[in-house]
Amino acid sequence: MKSYFLLLPVFLLIVACKGKKTSLQDDETVTVKEFIEFFPESPLPIRIADTTLLKKSTDSLQIGYKIFKQFIPDSLIQADFGKGVTPKLFPLGRTQEDGKETYLFIKATTGAKRVGYLACFNKDNEFLKMMPLVKQGFDQYSSTYGMLDRKFQITTYYEKKRANNETTFKRNVYIYNSGANEFTLILTEPNEEIIENVINPIDTLPIKNKFSGDYVKDKKNFIAVRDGKRASEPLVFIHFEKSDCRGEVKGVARFVSASVAVFQESGNPCTIEFTFSANRVVIKETGGCGSYRDIKCFFEGSYPKKKAPAKPKAGKK
Repeated sequence: MKSYFLLLPVFLLIVACKGKKTSLQDDETVTVKEFIEFFPESPLPIRIADTTLLKKSTDSLQIGYKIFKQFIPDSLIQADFGKGVTPKLFPLGRTQEDGKETYLFIKATTGAKRVGYLACFNKDNEFLKMMPLVKQGFDQYSSTYGMLDRKFQITTYYEKKRANNETTFKRNVYIYNSGANEFTLILTEPNEEIIENVINPIDTLPIKNKFSGDYVKDKKNFIAVRDGKRASEPLVFIHFEKSDCRGEVKGVARFVSASVAVFQESGNPCTIEFTFSANRVVIKETGGCGSYRDIKCFFEGSYPKKKAPAKPKAGKK
């Protein structure tokens, strides 16, 4: 009997090891419970920074893309990486609110572009929602992180260093709203420097493509369009201010025709349509962008293109 009790812990350890998946390759059969438990449990707060995404992940921990699509719609990945692109996916962490939702932290990477996602499942292991927490690869002069704290509040933080070594930042705080099945913005906190002097976070990026450039009404109402990884995917930044209302959004748009591009952020209903002409862009909000603006205004209007400075003529010999 004594030897039996000595062997019992070993037996339980073997059973536990057999019950947990050690890999999630595409040729394996995986249940949603095994998929969730493949993510390592992590204590709160969990913080994922752009530097976290740069760290090399173990290949044996890679999640097969077909496996991933069984449990989380890949349209959310395509929104950031483009159709037909299959980034490498890795588990970063897992936590659960008592009797409520389970949160998974996922790293997606392809080439120089990396995105950290937060996915949410209900207590029955059914997928609910996913949002990008942190993106790396847009701007070498900025830093960013995302965090889930002990109150299960979600924070996204963006910081940029200016030419004079001053630092500006923007912080958004969300909660998962189970009634609406969405991540609801409850706080946004730009510092005073951003309010008084609008910072264009993509200002230093290239302007070589046909519609790239600045479309300006005045210094507080403008649209910046810069070259993206592909000509069909420009980077856009919109900032506007009207009397008692303001809005701001930054991300990747995609051309759906020769002169029309659409911005749509994964995990958010916000959709903005850009219609370009030779010297103007007209924008129209076609999906709810309430998380990027005040309630009484919308992303809309016509913005004239600012002429690029003339290149100096070569001197005569």
